[in-house]
Amino acid sequence: MFEFNNFQMKIIQPKDLDPYYYFGFCDISEETRYFTGTTEHFTKEQIESYILNISEDTTRYDFLISEGDEIVGEAVLSDINGNNCHFRIAIFNKKNFSSGIGFSATKILLDFAFSELDLEVVELEVFPFNERGIALYSKLGFNLVDQVIDDEAKEPYREILIMRLNKENYVRSLN
Repeated sequence: MFEFNNFQMKIIQPKDLDPYYYFGFCDISEETRYFTGTTEHFTKEQIESYILNISEDTTRYDFLISEGDEIVGEAVLSDINGNNCHFRIAIFNKKNFSSGIGFSATKILLDFAFSELDLEVVELEVFPFNERGIALYSKLGFNLVDQVIDDEAKEPYREILIMRLNKENYVRSLN
């Protein structure tokens, strides 16, 4: 478990199903759905199955970000392979945007990835219209490395930016 300000970050477990489903899928802001590209709605059974699957996956760490009993978001290191991984974060409710939660949670997971897991590279995908996310990632040292087009996606989700951060650049960005 990690803590910052009044927030906690802990690995999601099956017992977290009810609050995770409520805050992350029922009470979620439309803006969060837009910025994450979430276009479909999920049932509680689908989320339960998802939690059970990720709980057994040794190539990922899925953290819930909470303040008291409210889950405000999630941050995930996934597809851990050799010395690299994929990162994603979502703050569920617009009222928590631009409050430093995303920055703090991202920094904690990057510290964890580079120090505890001894990874060398963290990569993420972000939509070009997510200017707030791009600014956050850039502030932490991520660089744009590629732009891909998903021919099967609908607008505005076709264009995806790939950003990458290596351990050396991250350490430099903190100084």
